[in-house]
Amino acid sequence: MATITCPNCGKLIPASSSSCPNCGYQLQLAEAQSSATNPVKNESHARGQRWRARIRKTGRFLKKQVLLILLLLSLLTWLGIHGYKQYQLHLKGVNVQRQLAQAIRSLEHENKGASGTKQKAHGSSHVTVKDPKRPILLLHGFGGSYKSEKYLIASLTQTHLVKQQLIVYVDKKSHVHLIGKYQPTATHKMIIPIEIANNRAGEIYYSAMLAKIMPKLNRRYHIKSYDAIGHSMGSYAWIDYFETHLKPTDQIQPHRVVTIAGPFDGIMNKQKPDQPSPDSKVGQLWDDEAGANALGKNGRPQIEHPEYQHLLRYSHRLPKGLEILNIYGNLKDGSDSDGLVATTSARSLGYLVKTSGVKVEYQEKQVTGPKAQHTLLHFNNLKVNQLIKVFLLK
Repeated sequence: MATITCPNCGKLIPASSSSCPNCGYQLQLAEAQSSATNPVKNESHARGQRWRARIRKTGRFLKKQVLLILLLLSLLTWLGIHGYKQYQLHLKGVNVQRQLAQAIRSLEHENKGASGTKQKAHGSSHVTVKDPKRPILLLHGFGGSYKSEKYLIASLTQTHLVKQQLIVYVDKKSHVHLIGKYQPTATHKMIIPIEIANNRAGEIYYSAMLAKIMPKLNRRYHIKSYDAIGHSMGSYAWIDYFETHLKPTDQIQPHRVVTIAGPFDGIMNKQKPDQPSPDSKVGQLWDDEAGANALGKNGRPQIEHPEYQHLLRYSHRLPKGLEILNIYGNLKDGSDSDGLVATTSARSLGYLVKTSGVKVEYQEKQVTGPKAQHTLLHFNNLKVNQLIKVFLLK
């Protein structure tokens, strides 16, 4: 018996049928006659109809499951992006450890002889460190990164009283990432470097990021107090953070703070190409000149730039019992500066503390000569390293 394929369901039916007994599709007589007269063509047509029917059936299924499919695609996309980000953070952690190892080798090479002996004398694996649960947090300055911090970290780790395991990384979207682990022991303090990807955003942005970082450290690791080091704008950021972010400052309290080359009352405008635009908010901080300012007999700067007035206005909010070591450089080349920050600007922190009305222990130390240059103050500087170790590890 001659058969034809139903155009709707794709199944074979008698050629004499006027409608499909399976799906009820109404057949035209011409279709039936055409199919019956050419069985070869009919079989090929049947296969095509069956495939089209399957495709239509699959399409109807997919249409019904479109939300589920979109959800699965979104989940797979998110997992891919998240996995890639985690891999990048892992690579950053590996790179940080590699940089630290290189810095330690460099210090060992450069600090031979008497200097090396002094370095080793300040630490032993058999010494019990004071307050091991109080970590040291380190914040770089404008345009800085972990590369700016590694020599200070290497110097502290050489005491055998300090270890680096954890790094705080703030990405360009201001998301805080904790890379590594945090496991203080009775013999080791932890030093935690902070690296901010938007490193040209200025000290107020840095301060805001500290307000995100500190509560996270408190929640994750139950850290209740810490010591801090800041270089350049990192120094300003710590002081601004203490004054303007009271809740996180109270939640996880600072104990000792080292400020290095802090531009508390202006940065010298050297008109260098790497400076931010003078029209930008950050660029307006480059508002000082060599010899333009001086401290009065009471320690108050004769010129108070807006950024200093801001700190002065809220100085009464400084944490009670805070201890500050303020380190500044003087090249002794007639500029009365470290080449970028005038000694007046760095030392203006003293008047701010003295008039705050808060019980704060304050001391300042001057570093002179070629190694007193702004960047070299934190780049394998033996005197600065020694001052920091005595202050934080005593």
